[in-house]
Amino acid sequence: MQTTEMGYFGNIWVRQNTMDTKGMAFAGHKHKFDHVTMLVKGSVKVEVEGHEPKEFVAPTFIVIRKEHVHKITSLTDDVIYYCVFAVRDLDGEPIEDMAGADVDPMFNTAVHPDYWSNRSNIKENK
Repeated sequence: MQTTEMGYFGNIWVRQNTMDTKGMAFAGHKHKFDHVTMLVKGSVKVEVEGHEPKEFVAPTFIVIRKEHVHKITSLTDDVIYYCVFAVRDLDGEPIEDMAGADVDPMFNTAVHPDYWSNRSNIKENK
């Protein structure tokens, strides 16, 4: 599993995710807001707590509701999908003006341990 923070345009954040081989999974986690996952290549199984697992085939988009643990598993080799969501302030509100804002584009309850150090590197490159 490889994740690449693509960055933002306006107040829209885009993150690319790739899974090279069938059976790879992006472990369950949840966000404090709804977001869209755009599946552009391959097929995946999406497991959302409280719901039956669903399979999706590219090209399509998948709505992930807030506060629900979700897990994505590749059903084919070479899966590519993008997580797309509004950039939010530290209180979780969508923001329009990025100038000087202290933002948390992920704003979720569980992030990778090196997320914050990588985030500062991304901001410096913008």
